[in-house]
Order: sequence, then structure tokens, then C-alpha cells
Amino acid sequence: MTRKCWLLTLCLLIALFFTGCLSREQLGVESPDPVEPTWLADGFDFPVGDPDGKGWAVTGYGFLDWSSYSNSYHPGEDWNIPGAGNGDQGEPVYSVANGEVVFSGWNTALGNVVLIKHAISPTDFVWSQYAHLDQRYVSKGERVYRRQPIGTVGRGPNNTFAAHLHFELRKADLPANAWPRTNGAPWDRSKVADFWLNPTLFINHNRPQ
Repeated sequence: MTRKCWLLTLCLLIALFFTGCLSREQLGVESPDPVEPTWLADGFDFPVGDPDGKGWAVTGYGFLDWSSYSNSYHPGEDWNIPGAGNGDQGEPVYSVANGEVVFSGWNTALGNVVLIKHAISPTDFVWSQYAHLDQRYVSKGERVYRRQPIGTVGRGPNNTFAAHLHFELRKADLPANAWPRTNGAPWDRSKVADFWLNPTLFINHNRPQ
């Protein structure tokens, strides 16, 4: 083949590639591994009530409130139906976003706990934790979807508390029993904020589009 024919063939191949008629694989160019669409979070909803949390409120300790019960700054929010007392026990608790269950089990301080890892980009993650559950519907390693029921509202170990959901959003990969104390000494507010997020603010800023 003459030099002119080689040049015409090369130009044709380039044109086919850029018009989408030839794939990257056909040209010997590796494509990045696709990210599974169900793994990436497509937005965040509230963990109880409807997607907006309607009918529920943070009626117990809020984020970074001082908890006299645990002698520490509270790293999450306590959600309840206002005035319901224990009437919301057994109400469904939902995954706030698509994710993967990294823990589902019993904790002597928190009762039944579910911890879910959420990818907000291929390299950035947050973790949601749901505690004091009456029942758990999911297992470690299971992929879950936004608004999928993952358990029910309970009262914690040995019915220690009035029925409510203790809900956390974490910036870091912490164990399920993580709490902002070291050897019984509480962390200061700024250190807690280094590891935990304000759940309501984060969800309101990351609603589904």
C-alpha cells in the first residue's frame, strides 16, 4: 500500500473513532471500569416518614447537643413522631441513599444497628448509621437503594429508651460502636465535627434532583 493510501486509511479510522463507529476496545485503548449506577448515591432522603421526613422531627438530642446521658457531644440526631411516646415503635426506617451495608448487628450500647456506606462520587464516601432498631431487614454486604426499608424504630438495648431512631452521618469509616469519647473523656465539639456530619443539613443540601 502506498503512503497516500496509508494516510487515507489512518484518517478514516480516526474519523470512525470520533463519530462513535469504532469503540475504544477495537482501537486497543482501554476504557475505565464503569461505576455501577446503583452504587452511586443519586441523592439523599430522610430516614423516617416520607422522603422529606414529614410528620417526624428531631425531638431528642440533636447534632452536637451535649448529652447528659452519655456525657459527650451527641454525634447524630434522635428522630421521633412528636408526641407519639412509644407509638412510633415498629415504624419503618429507610436507607437514606443507595449504598452497601457494612454492618448489621447488635451493639450492647446502641441495640440493633445498621451501618451503610454511600458513594457520593467514585472516590468520595459517607456512612449512615441507624441505631436503637427494633428489627433489622438487611445483612452485611447487601446493596440497598434509597428509600428501601432497612429496619424498624425500636427502643435500644433492653428497651432502655423511649422509641426513636438514633441517626448518624459520618465522614469517616468508623466502627459501628464508635462514639466521640476516648477512655471515657468526651471529645470537644470541633473534633466530633471532624468525623461526623450534621444529618439534616447534609440531606437538605443533597436531595435528589
